[in-house]
Amino acid sequence: MKLRTLLLSLLFIIASQGFSQEEKKVTDDYSRSAVTVKMLDYKTGKHREKLEEIFVNLTVPGKFDNNNLPDKVVETPLAEGAPRKERINAIINQLEAEKAANDIIAKWFNRQEDGRMNMELIHKRGLYNAVDADVKKAEASKRGKAMLMDMGMKLLGKSYIIVVDYAKIRNHKELDIDDRHGWRTPLDVFLFRVKYNSDVQAKLFDEMWIYSDDDPETAKAKKEKFDNHTFQVEYVMTTSNPTPVQRMQYNSDTQLGKLLPQKSDEELFKELVAKGYQRAFFLLEKDHEDFRVKMPLYEDRPLKAKIGKKEGLKVDQRYFVYEYEYNAKTDKAEPNRKGVVRAKNVVDNRQVATGETPTSRFYQISGGRLRKGMLLQQKSDWGIGIQGRFGIGNMGGGGVKASLNTARYIGIPQLKIYGYLAVDAKSYEVSDKYLTAPSDPVEYDFSFMRFGGGLAKGYYFARMFSLEPFVGVAYETASHSDLTFEDVELTSENIEDDTDDIDFNVLMFDAGVDFGINVTYWMKLIAGVEYHMVGDIMDSDGDSYTLGDSEGDPVNYADFFVDREGLTYNIGLYIEF
Repeated sequence: MKLRTLLLSLLFIIASQGFSQEEKKVTDDYSRSAVTVKMLDYKTGKHREKLEEIFVNLTVPGKFDNNNLPDKVVETPLAEGAPRKERINAIINQLEAEKAANDIIAKWFNRQEDGRMNMELIHKRGLYNAVDADVKKAEASKRGKAMLMDMGMKLLGKSYIIVVDYAKIRNHKELDIDDRHGWRTPLDVFLFRVKYNSDVQAKLFDEMWIYSDDDPETAKAKKEKFDNHTFQVEYVMTTSNPTPVQRMQYNSDTQLGKLLPQKSDEELFKELVAKGYQRAFFLLEKDHEDFRVKMPLYEDRPLKAKIGKKEGLKVDQRYFVYEYEYNAKTDKAEPNRKGVVRAKNVVDNRQVATGETPTSRFYQISGGRLRKGMLLQQKSDWGIGIQGRFGIGNMGGGGVKASLNTARYIGIPQLKIYGYLAVDAKSYEVSDKYLTAPSDPVEYDFSFMRFGGGLAKGYYFARMFSLEPFVGVAYETASHSDLTFEDVELTSENIEDDTDDIDFNVLMFDAGVDFGINVTYWMKLIAGVEYHMVGDIMDSDGDSYTLGDSEGDPVNYADFFVDREGLTYNIGLYIEF
């Protein structure tokens, strides 16, 4: 009872602190952002040259316009561990010293060596940014396609500089880790924006833009004006990964390490850098409004929207659905959340909009009836679920189950890997055939600990209900502080001292299904059933115990612990974040 109370309390604490994900500010304006990505470098630090060598070859996701510059490193005079404010100031000073904003604006306007600029890239990006609604609006206007091209001008205000800080990279030796090898680092992401507004634009076109009728002296003066001017950058925000990013692997001489192909430290380092780069974009999508996709719901039966690979959509990516409703108190139309959906399949729409853009399918996990025209806004989550649960049956007990939704990586909705830990205490009568001293069966109080993992596949229906069948393997250990090897008629080649406490271990196969009812989009009640099929009792080294001497028969776990197998009925509370 205490365990159940503790688990439920823990889950409610997590819920109250970590799941108020609704933002008061919701906008329906979305245009592609252009990003310049750099890494932060320190005057002193470890593994920096190796980091730079890998980082400079990473590419910007297709969701964003690529404004990368040749120099992808922000050099600073700081040492590792510098306070955040010092890092922000150092980054701004360096960006302005190297005139990064000038280079970004020059890239937008396709500036040539002689200082002449044109609208070629802006028009191209304006066309690519347009959605079907823009196309139809343009077709109804006299300017037509030229109107879409000129829309590229508004994209300049969304020119961002992302500085990724692998703050303190250390390997397993430097972290004093013996059973694994690899790398770990805290990850901070700094976001800046090029200051580009109507005043800056007026100055650029009036004083620095070389027109076709400008004489050579005027053209030269305008070129020098641009070269000598320093366009500004402004700090927007900092976001950090809640835990250090790591790529580690169990060593080949460990039980888990034997199950997986071993990778070299160099391979793991490359994966660490790539993982940190991808995580930087994920964090910014969660925390910054301009990086979140917004699009109207195009169809409501089934749910469809004109979002796809062009917008970086991934299977099971989460979107909130809003409807604007009139508020008499404020005399304004305000967004109210009506439901939550996830992407079921992702269409490849990486093309200039024609008015007939294909649609991606979505499925609903929370809320009421959704209607065509409601606003979808990206609200990415971690894909992690935590379940506190209690089992009733021959193999019950309380425990915690954690899962990771792999859909964003492999494209299958609600395909999860899970792991769980359960504890139980129960009395069993041990048959006299297993005891050295002849007697009637003796009842012992045993403590059980079980951990396992496997694969699960979820299915949602009727907006808020789900079924999740799963299969996996588990390992259980049983102990009793007063039961020693000399008390039982069991033999193992690994017994060194008959007076040692005996431990009983078993591998088992699990299969079952969980039924869920969503209380809200991040929490659901769970009821489920699972079947455990157990093997023979083993010692802690994985060798079977035999009855009598070494030539005796193996002992089945469910024979020693009578009927400890079969069905378990689970109830629990599941939280997803």
